[in-house]
This record gives sequence, C-alpha cells and structure tokens, in this order.
Amino acid sequence: MINFFIKTYGCQANVADSQAISNFLTNLGCKKVEIEQQADLILINTCAIRAKAEQRFFSYLGVLAIIKKDKKHLKVGIIGCVASYRQKEIRRRFDHVNFVFGAKENLFELQTLLSDFVLKIQMLKQFVSDQIQNSLVSFDKRPPSLKLLRTRRTSGEKLPNAVRGEPVEPYEQSKSLLLGGFKNNKKEFKQSYVNIMTGCNNYCSYCIVPFTRGREKSYLLNLILERVKRDVQNGAKEVVLLGQNVNSYKDPQTGANFATLLKKVAQVDGEFWVRFVSPHPKDMTKDVLYVMSENKEKLCGFIHHPLQSGSNKILQAMNRTYTVEQYLEQIDWIREILPDATISTDIIVGFPGETEKDYFETRKVMEKVKFDNIFSFIYSPRKYTKAATFKDDCSAKIKSERLEALQSRQVEICYDLNNCHVDKILKSLVEKRLANGKLLARTAGNHRVLFDSDEEKNGNFVNLKIEKSGAVNIFGYLIE
Repeated sequence: MINFFIKTYGCQANVADSQAISNFLTNLGCKKVEIEQQADLILINTCAIRAKAEQRFFSYLGVLAIIKKDKKHLKVGIIGCVASYRQKEIRRRFDHVNFVFGAKENLFELQTLLSDFVLKIQMLKQFVSDQIQNSLVSFDKRPPSLKLLRTRRTSGEKLPNAVRGEPVEPYEQSKSLLLGGFKNNKKEFKQSYVNIMTGCNNYCSYCIVPFTRGREKSYLLNLILERVKRDVQNGAKEVVLLGQNVNSYKDPQTGANFATLLKKVAQVDGEFWVRFVSPHPKDMTKDVLYVMSENKEKLCGFIHHPLQSGSNKILQAMNRTYTVEQYLEQIDWIREILPDATISTDIIVGFPGETEKDYFETRKVMEKVKFDNIFSFIYSPRKYTKAATFKDDCSAKIKSERLEALQSRQVEICYDLNNCHVDKILKSLVEKRLANGKLLARTAGNHRVLFDSDEEKNGNFVNLKIEKSGAVNIFGYLIE
C-alpha cells in the first residue's frame, strides 16, 4: 500500500485540484494519510498570490528534507502556481524534490507522472523491506524494469490498477483531474469541486495568475454537467463551481454563457446546493442574478463580488476596468433581484499610490454596502506583474494600521448583520462535527451555524432556530 499526503496552499481552485489528485491516487489503490511521516509520496500544491504563502511553502520544504533523510523511498512533488514560475529555482535549491509540475502544464502528463512514481515507490519499498539497500541508488535512476514488474505481479501482492496492467482509461482520468475533485470524507459532508474554466485574461496589474495558470479557457458544458450529475448521484450535497472569472465562462461548443450553465446545473435531479467563486465585476450581468432568483432551492443566495478598492484612481492602476459607480450599481442589482442574498468581497490595502484619501474611499464603500464578509490583505508585490514596478511610498506601518482599522470595523458590521438572524429559522447544510463537539452547518447565505446534537447529521439539510450571534458564528438549535 502506497500512502500519500497532500499539503495545499491558496485558493479554492487549488483545493479542487488537490481533491482531484487525491481521488486519482485513491483510484490507483493508494491511501491518503494525515501525517507526513506516514507518507511514501508527499505533494505540495503551491500558491503564488501573495509572498507570505510562498514563504510558508519554502519553509515547509526545509522540514520535508529532514523527514526524507530517515525515509529513503519517500518521494516529494511540487505542483501549482509557484511550480509554474519558479521551477528551475526549486530544482536547483532542493535536491530532495523529485518532480516539479506547474499549474498550466498538461494534466494528462501529471496523471502519467503520478502513476510512474507510484510504481517506483512500490518497487523501492519492496527493496527496503528486503534490505537490498545497495540497489536503491542505481534503481532510482532508471525506468522500472519489466522483469521486476513481472516478479511483483506473480508474487500475488495487490498492486495499484495502473501498475497491474489493467486499463486506467486515460481520457476519463484526465477529465477527472481537469474538472476538480469529489470530497468523500467520512467525517464530513460530501462536496463536489468542479472547475468550469482555468486561467485568466484580465491581467490585473497586481495578479500573477495569468502567468502561472495561463490564458483563460472554458471547459465543455456537457462534461461539466456529466460531472455534476455523477457527483450528486454519489451523494454530493454541495457543488462548488470554480474559475478565476466564472461569469466570463463560454462553452467552447455552443457559446452558452455562465447564466445558461447555472440554469442547467440547477436542473440536475437531487437535493443539493450550488455555489460559485468568483465573478468579476467587469463581466457581471443581470441574467446570472435572474437565474439565481428563479432557482433559489438549488442556487445559494451568496455572491462573492471582489471590490479590491473603493478608489477609482486605484482601480484604474489595478487595471480592474470598472469604476466604483459601476460596482455599486451591480450591488443595487443584487439587492433588488436577490434581496436576501449575502455579499462578500476582497479588498487590497496599501496598493502602490494609495493615499489616505483613497483608503477612506474604500472605507466609504464598506459603509455603504455593509458586506457580510471581507477578505482583506496588504498588497503583496508579485514577480512579472506590472504593479511590481510601481513606486510604493506608503510605509509598512501605515499599511498595517489601515488594514487593522478596516478589519476591526468589519467585525462590527458582521456582528450587527449576524444579530439580525436571531429568532429566525434558517435552512442549513450540516458539514461536520467540530473538536468541541458541536455540529457545524452552513446556510445558503454562507453563515456558519453551530448547534448541538447527539446524532451524526453530516450531509443533512436541517432547520435551525437562531438563539444568538457572534461576528464569525451564529448559534442555534435543531427544529425537528
């Protein structure tokens, strides 16, 4: 048995990719483990959006070097966005890394690569158990021997499907890697991550994604629907549609847009919810909102609508191609068509050239919209991006103070908004039991609800009456 461990940094697209790889390796007969020391294969799915994520990744690589010294057959692979643009550096600095595979490379090649490494590890583990240490170095530098493979097969030991010589349906497996993964954890609810597209054409001046994931490419609508149907039939209670800019989706065959895709997904039989991340304001259209309004039972009333800045000057410098006025008009659309919808956003603080006036224009938009949640960060310069060349005369101290004040105000807003749900009954989907014994459920509006129950209700839709609220969680009890 080959044990594998996956460490994932970054966005939900990375989570989806890691889940797809986990499904693929499990189908090969491997077992996922939760501790690095138990693994024979360790994969790190990297994120390049901010410098901090990269720093954490490189620190973690140093830890793995220590683990590998005591486990000679252990293989380490690096995938994702950092692997796309720092591949040569990783290979040069870390000789304990066995392969590096970027986010925009061919996924069928990754499938083949993983299958080959599973075979190599299986062989190496056998050598270790037989104490033939002298053969390890020379063996590891050459392709698997057909003679050795035949010996293993005739020994009666079960090998992974790809190793036993059985068909692995490369095209089907490649589609699985392409479209994301199905989370089937016994301790949590079943969830489907579906990539509807990859890459990005927007070239926001601060963002490295077009350089690490490539140009925008939409996947076939019929394949997406097949995937959703399969996962729902296998018990998925939530389907998350993913893309860097989902509302620019266009079916390569028919030209169908994102609203059409949403409508068709909502027509799939079964009791499940659908969420999507993330739209871009420049491509937001009312038809998406109308489809959501007409299919409320399936399509969650939750929209993540990235603002980034409340200053038109900064938005222009960011190459966001919309104005604050256009953004606020779209917020009005959402409030009108989906009056109960919750809205979250992204905000970057301390972008080059941001003045105190620019910052308070962002705060002004916050007060006007009253977002249900904000993901806020200090600007992080990224290699290859245009913004990395901009003059930045704002001190780190001022940036930190601005971020802290913004986040403190958002906590107050969240508390006030969550408090409005007290005494209401909210339909919620139970996700898992927490370490403190409470069950965690989530509403269609993406509110976290904690409640008590002796029964295991993961994956069930329940009605919860809200008793009290906090800034992050709201608390309720089960209504039978």
